[in-house]
Amino acid sequence: MSKYKVTILQIAREDIGEIYFYIAVDSPKSALAMTDKITEKIDTLAELPLIGKIVPDNELAKQEYRMLIIDSYIAFYKVIDNEIVVYRLHGMRDYPDLIK
Repeated sequence: MSKYKVTILQIAREDIGEIYFYIAVDSPKSALAMTDKITEKIDTLAELPLIGKIVPDNELAKQEYRMLIIDSYIAFYKVIDNEIVVYRLHGMRDYPDLIK
């Protein structure tokens, strides 16, 4: 199986930055560890693009959004041809409006 190209949209990169700063208030070391973990898990999508499940929201599922759970965060992505596009990252909360 060939590797997929992983593209993290700018807004998703900003989400990772916000996660870092939120955690860094209490522990910069933990913030760095979490953002490293997030990027490592996203990188695994290059070889395992279907590891995330289809989102349970019907409208988003029809658009084939998938979600990869990383501790208490969710990465929302789509598999488009030979590319993984990461749209957003966020804490586990009401997410449908985040990517609609």
